[in-house]
Amino acid sequence: MTQQVQPARFMWNVPVGGNAKNHDSGIRSVYSFNVDELISYAQQAEEMGIEQLLLGVGYHCADAFTYVGSLIRATKKIKFIIAYRAGMVAPTTFVQMINSLSGFGENRVSINMVAGISPVEQKYYGDFLPKEERQARLDEFLDVCELFWEKNKGPVNYTGKYYQIENGELHIGYDNTSSDRPEIMVSGNSEISRLFAAKHNALWLRYSDTAENIAESAKPCIESGHKMGIRMSVIVRPERQQALDRIEEMLAGTDPEWVKFLGDFMKTCDSQAVNDIVNLAKKAGNSWLNEILWTGAVQIRGGSSLAMVGDPDEVANYIMKYKAGGVSTFIMQGWPHLEEMKYFTELVIPRVRALEANL
Repeated sequence: MTQQVQPARFMWNVPVGGNAKNHDSGIRSVYSFNVDELISYAQQAEEMGIEQLLLGVGYHCADAFTYVGSLIRATKKIKFIIAYRAGMVAPTTFVQMINSLSGFGENRVSINMVAGISPVEQKYYGDFLPKEERQARLDEFLDVCELFWEKNKGPVNYTGKYYQIENGELHIGYDNTSSDRPEIMVSGNSEISRLFAAKHNALWLRYSDTAENIAESAKPCIESGHKMGIRMSVIVRPERQQALDRIEEMLAGTDPEWVKFLGDFMKTCDSQAVNDIVNLAKKAGNSWLNEILWTGAVQIRGGSSLAMVGDPDEVANYIMKYKAGGVSTFIMQGWPHLEEMKYFTELVIPRVRALEANL
């Protein structure tokens, strides 16, 4: 009997900040948040067949909890991944927020938990813990969340280094008939992130690399019966030369001041994921790792900007290499986002589905 191949899951990263308005210098942009624009974006992504949209976290973007309910009500089935850092609110409050959102739609919210990538930015929020302690706090945070979802109303008791809960109760339960908790993703390239994902029955989400390196990284995750996803970018056009022309357009529009600003920020990061991708780009001379993977966008777009570049067949075939190595979930981005999403959903996903069907 032939084993059924699970289809790859395709998700997309939402551009941060809504509508950028430069009120002072280009590198210190103040963002004018426009929920109507994001609603339109989500509706178009849903029409294109994107499964979930990732809503980012950080000082550079709006808080997802303030607007995700509006996105749910304005769409029919697309899901939304809320990126969140342990330590910003108490885990009891966080579960209460997620449970409240569950009433907006059937299983429409997922969680991407992160420990924080930059101690400089963490201090903006009054968080002075070093990386190892932020990771340990994340583990405890998820412990408490799981206890509330397991017990539904409570009582929850927990004693840890970072959180102590005594007879905790929540009378707003997780409102879902198919699951007793939302889907959880744990971000990070480190071994500790992989272990946390396994412990909490979460998808391990890391920044990408070559298909060969990702397959090696995925081995312990897959062998332990868990799932892995990657975040990366794509530049696909009907013909390869058109994709290469798009690269030239991007580079021609690069602001040197912005490149310096982003580079300086990434130097403050203690995240292995960010450092891995920066080192990968340096080794490649901000150029090509192979005929498909281009690192040049990392210096102008940040950590998840390792890009698959090519025509639809080239990109689809490389996605299948990632799948063969153990990747089940792809959170993509491109520039401009909606234009790239359209090329990807119309030209690449059907080819991936055809390749999957022939396995």
